[in-house]
Amino acid sequence: MLKYLLTITIFFTLYACVSTPPHPTPDISEYEKQITDWHQKRNDRLNQPDGWLTLSGLFWLEEGVNTFGGSRDNDLIFPGEYVAPLLGTLVLEDDSVSIRVADGIEILIGDSAIHTSGLKKDSNGDPDFLTWGSLTWYVIERGDRIGIRLKDSAHPNYVNFKPTQLFPIDSTWRVPAHLEVFDSLRSVDITNVLGDSEPNPTPGRLHFKLNGAGYTLTPLGDPGDKNYFIIFGDASNGLSTYGAGRFLVIPAADENGNTVIDFNKSYNMPCVFSPYATCPLPPQENLLSIAVEAGEMNYSIEGGH
Repeated sequence: MLKYLLTITIFFTLYACVSTPPHPTPDISEYEKQITDWHQKRNDRLNQPDGWLTLSGLFWLEEGVNTFGGSRDNDLIFPGEYVAPLLGTLVLEDDSVSIRVADGIEILIGDSAIHTSGLKKDSNGDPDFLTWGSLTWYVIERGDRIGIRLKDSAHPNYVNFKPTQLFPIDSTWRVPAHLEVFDSLRSVDITNVLGDSEPNPTPGRLHFKLNGAGYTLTPLGDPGDKNYFIIFGDASNGLSTYGAGRFLVIPAADENGNTVIDFNKSYNMPCVFSPYATCPLPPQENLLSIAVEAGEMNYSIEGGH
């Protein structure tokens, strides 16, 4: 349905006004437990040896032969004190990538050692993951660019993981919404941090209220999807939340067009956790003038955005 748009530091300005958040309800203990459980699972997913906190490099390939390894003489310099000087070469021919492993080096795809091999890109939905020691890398395609995304299960940001923090849980940030269905199938252009733009399908426009004021958001999703994906910005961005915005997943609208937006489940983009992620940015119509002080707060890492 949606291609994963995956990174460079972004400065994102919202023309917004900060408003007072809704008043909390007196008894939300069961609801607090639900959000706390969601948040724990969210942190569990982040704290994985192949998660965003392990990203350690993003390298764009040049046409032809690209050497890679720990030596600074390589075209692609893999970081790490103990990385072998030369791991091999990656060859880009048109839109195809292949690898030739250096003599004396063992690189695996899955459980199998390779010497030469063509490599599947992530745009095919099932990339080849290559491993050497604590390093894992694979071929990505972003617009007209083809590159290598490198992960390291020994990365300090992963080894020294600290859980994300939430704003105080407040059930009044959980609001009913109604989907205005468009007369025909439409798409919305989503631009990522590299400047690449791509159309994504949208089922319609969500209408909802906060503090008595009306707002809209344009979700992403295909007909028949069980959930919608929302990329949004608000007046807290760059202050208590990440400057580029946040993500949110909500249930698809029912047969009457009704659903619920729970801002307490707003979560950070991958770019918060690594400068090597390529995140999608909110479309203009999803920049809210209110400060949504709910969900995940900003997160700081060494060398992050």
